[in-house]
Amino acid sequence: MTGGIFLSQKRTAKLDPRLEKTASFVRPDAIFADIGCDHGYLAIELIRRGAVRGYACDISAGPLQSAQRNIEQAGLSSQIQTVLTDGLQGLEQYGLTDITIAGMGGEVIAGILQKAPFLKNPSIRLILQPQSREFILRRFLAENGFALLREEAVRSGRYVYTVMVAEYAGVIHQLSPLESYCGLLIHCHTPEACEKLQRTAGFLKETADGLFHRGKPEEAQELLDISQQIAELSTPSSST
Repeated sequence: MTGGIFLSQKRTAKLDPRLEKTASFVRPDAIFADIGCDHGYLAIELIRRGAVRGYACDISAGPLQSAQRNIEQAGLSSQIQTVLTDGLQGLEQYGLTDITIAGMGGEVIAGILQKAPFLKNPSIRLILQPQSREFILRRFLAENGFALLREEAVRSGRYVYTVMVAEYAGVIHQLSPLESYCGLLIHCHTPEACEKLQRTAGFLKETADGLFHRGKPEEAQELLDISQQIAELSTPSSST
């Protein structure tokens, strides 16, 4: 899932920009789990940055074997354990402080979180990098008592992604459509955030056009209105 990384001859990991941003939000001295670890490079880099212990987790044996080889080559077998598991199942026993989930759709990430009630603990930090459908993930977090503490946009290749930091706060609330589709990016005026919001506005407009053609004008108009709001808020003149 994570991908986009290589080990150099100096045996250091170079993360692609979205995983670099994900790694930057993991706290020092963390006990972490990387869900959907792929080749294990993010886990390796987190240990090198000061994490105490880590668990590289995947639902498939193939990626875990690759991760295990890379962990052994990095000399970190005593600090990183590979775990074959579906999402976060069985990880409540490890005393986790930070959890990274990167490279999956927002609805998939929400499904993983929903099946892990032990996350309703304010001491556990979630660092989430959805590939798509961010609005589903934001709604899930709000409706299940998680506070979105930080969110930043990052460019990786041709695409712009968002990385979210959330913790359980126990306060359940409903997001407005604008909050669902923009999150905290609405307050972030970096070029990447503006581009991400503009792309979101474009996505909503295309969806609205499809609804108009399918004879659902009320739903279409609602999305079109939100698209126009986001487009206006994400223009450079709106961010000055």
